[in-house]
Order: sequence, then C-alpha cells, then structure tokens
Amino acid sequence: MLTQGQKAHFEAFGFLLIPQLLTPGEVATMKRESNEIFDEVRGEAPFDGQKREPVQPFFERRPFLASLLDDDRIHGIPESLLGPGFFLFGTEGNLHVGDTQWHGANLTDSPPDKLRSVKVAFYVDPLTKETGSLRIIPGSHRRPFADRLQVLWDQYDDQSIQPLGVSGAEMPAVALESQPGDVAVFTESVFHGAFGGAPGRHQHAVSFGEHPKTEAQRDYLKKLHEGWKYALHPSESFINSERPRVRRMVSLLVELGFESMKV
Repeated sequence: MLTQGQKAHFEAFGFLLIPQLLTPGEVATMKRESNEIFDEVRGEAPFDGQKREPVQPFFERRPFLASLLDDDRIHGIPESLLGPGFFLFGTEGNLHVGDTQWHGANLTDSPPDKLRSVKVAFYVDPLTKETGSLRIIPGSHRRPFADRLQVLWDQYDDQSIQPLGVSGAEMPAVALESQPGDVAVFTESVFHGAFGGAPGRHQHAVSFGEHPKTEAQRDYLKKLHEGWKYALHPSESFINSERPRVRRMVSLLVELGFESMKV
C-alpha cells in the first residue's frame, strides 16, 4: 500500500515514481516475455523500428506478466489511490519509436464526474530525459491549469505548431528518469509525453479505474466501451481466473455486459 505522503503527492501532481519495485530477475523475465509477445504478434518477423508497435491486451498473454495484476506491490497502488472497488481498464505493451507528443485530459470530451484512473507503467531499459523517459507537467490534471494546456493538442497533431512558444521537447516538465525495475504511476489526465531515445524502447502498462458511483458514470463507461476495441474488453482468461483478485477487477465489466476477448 502507498503511504499518505505518496497519495498526497499523486493527488497534487498527478504522478509518482516508485524506485526498484521489481527485482533485476523480474525485469529480465518481463523483457523476455514481452519480446516473445511482440515476436508472436508480428509472426516472428524482426522489428523494423519504423513505427510504434502496440499490443493490447498484453499482460494476459504470459504467466509472469499476468501475475503482476494481483501481486501485492502492484495491486496496492490502485487500491490506495482509487479504493478497493477499482476495476481493470486494460493492459498494453509498446515498443516506442521517436517522440510521443504531449497529451492529457481532453476537457471537451470529459464529463464533470469523470471517473478517476491510474496507469502503472513499467520500463525495462534505463531512460533519461534525452533518451525517452516519461515527462510529466505536474498538476496539469487539475483545472484551471488543465484548461490552459488544451492548446497542446494542436501540437500533438502538427509538431510545427508551437501554441505556447516552444517545441514539445522544450516544454517545462519533470522527467521521470528511471532504471529497470522502477515503476511510474500517473493519471492519464495529467499532460505527459516522451522525447528522444532509440527505436524499440519498451513501455508496458496496466490501467485501472475507480468504481462508478452514479448511473451517469456507468453510462459513460458504456459509451467508452462502444468506441474502444481493446480497453474495457475483459479477457476470458481473467474472467475465468482461479485468482479471486483478478476475477474481481474484471467483474464490473462482466456485470455491465461488456464484450470479452479470447485471450
């Protein structure tokens, strides 16, 4: 479970960096299983490094990755920040190429009572500000600051645009420089991006949401499910898991009648 200080930091700034949550042996296993998944999905063809390679769902496809969902070290993060009724939005794996421009809460699409969410991201390579580490604009998940940053969406689509007078890489931000085994925790409502780095950088993540308290929130989830191909589509292996924590974190999705995936 997170400390009161960690929870306060997350609420104020929108992120945490937890050092060395995984052991070197676990990092090696994560990288091996991840590479197996990418190779499998692309039919054993080599990674050409030309564009980002995303895979969803991801953690469900290998035993160690799947075990992290109910590992106390990981499970305690959303439980601390969202409450014990949190649910699984989805899992993803990425081999990154080039920059990821700034993105965060799109306030034009967000209802007033939007559900809070948490993403737990794993990095298996050393990353610095210049080599593709996650960058965060602290506090940008909160209004009115978030309103001032909506212009960054213009830059996301056209990097030649500089709505705040600087390029994406020059935006004032905190770089979450990390070593293998570190875990980044953030809300996707906070503005975040990554710049620099070699093609093929691993970044794998699990996203969680707080349990809906109102019918409006449930309806919003249903709307999201209709528009998404992978997130909010629980895997059959998790629905039928022998592990109670795993079954519980997808039980809401089953209750809402969301389409499942054969993974």
